Amino acid sequence: MSAFYATVSDSLRNFFRSRLAFVCRQKNNEPRFGIILKDDEQALQASDFVRTTTLTLAIVLAGYGRHSPIEALSAFELVGDLLIATVLCWIFIGLIPWTLSHVLAEQLLFYTWPAIDLTMRICSPVTFFSNAVDKFFHRLFGLKEPTPESVETFTEEIQSVVDEGEREGVLESKAGKMLHRMMELRQEDIRAVMTPRTDIISIQVDKTLEEARLELLEAGHSRIPVVNGSADQIVGILYARDLLEQIGNDHANVSLGDIVREAFYVPETSTIEALLNQMKQKRLHLAIVLDEYGGVTGLVTLEDILEEIVGDIADEFDEDEEEGVEWIDEHTVAVDARLRIDEMNDLLEIELPDSNSYDTLGGFVFSTLERIPKEGEYFEWNQIRIQVLEASERKISKIQLYNPVPWPRYSERLIGDENNSGSGAPNLRIVQGALNQSEEQAG
Repeated sequence: MSAFYATVSDSLRNFFRSRLAFVCRQKNNEPRFGIILKDDEQALQASDFVRTTTLTLAIVLAGYGRHSPIEALSAFELVGDLLIATVLCWIFIGLIPWTLSHVLAEQLLFYTWPAIDLTMRICSPVTFFSNAVDKFFHRLFGLKEPTPESVETFTEEIQSVVDEGEREGVLESKAGKMLHRMMELRQEDIRAVMTPRTDIISIQVDKTLEEARLELLEAGHSRIPVVNGSADQIVGILYARDLLEQIGNDHANVSLGDIVREAFYVPETSTIEALLNQMKQKRLHLAIVLDEYGGVTGLVTLEDILEEIVGDIADEFDEDEEEGVEWIDEHTVAVDARLRIDEMNDLLEIELPDSNSYDTLGGFVFSTLERIPKEGEYFEWNQIRIQVLEASERKISKIQLYNPVPWPRYSERLIGDENNSGSGAPNLRIVQGALNQSEEQAG
């Protein structure tokens, strides 16, 4: 009996949910999967109690059965009995249950659950007392009381497994970061990835198609908002493809407003996960972000969301130089103040503090100084000197970071430049090339 409950205990600790769900579906008993997940903690307590109790009774009864209560044991007999008991316990209570639980945990739980359920009912007073003691000590030491497993708890477990995989070398660091980012999408709001209103590139609706073509070509985007006056008055989204169809045709009576598509709006309180699901359902690549008063606060593209998961996506039309980053020497780098904190941390391998009150490096400077600094002002953070290079009365444009220790990324960049030397000039953007080609055909 001790061996049986030892196997049950180890199986409850080692089973995989996905495998258990598969077994339950295969046996046409899917409800049992939910029952096991709901009661696994109570089942584990009951199994451990029965295993310990039966093992203790077995040892006591074996001792009484072999020797008379008044018979004194010699040292040799005592050592021999201890060795035999240790080996038997190791084989039947340790080795065999451990092996079975790592090979057949899900099958064992499925087939033995009726017996486990009966054990839980019999041992319910014991498990109730155990839970009461557990809660008492949690309160005594000011710890959070145990609660039923939630999505957050499950997410934390996955993150712990990912961290362990990185430490053991089973999982590459980049893959680990990607998995962490995917799990954080549930709680991350779209402010973390959106282009702010002040940086949105748009086209006025009263522009001609030719003027729109030139502005779209200069912007280098395949989709761009069309506005009527201010950024809050969005008429729609202009697609380069729709504009290309008009190039070369007689579009004298076609206005820009005639070819734009309806804009898709989302509240700024929406999460990245929710927005991604909506964009997949509607097959959209761009969304306009609104505040609670209906004003435009930013713009989010599908590429922005994907980069939040996998990091920066560079194609054959992107320049090799990191956008918004200027390396001065191995100790000094000048960056655009609009770079996000997580991007800065990945780029420079530092740990600038994140906060809900700001998203960018410029916001971090504002929060630290609690005012708008002037050009040339600086402060130190963890021995790194952060200096404002360019600023106006309303915002910071450029910031310089000086590290007394050489930046690790600087050496990697030098190696990359050597490998890419002689590769030729960077390619033009795809939109620019397509528009130029269409113009030549029209001519």
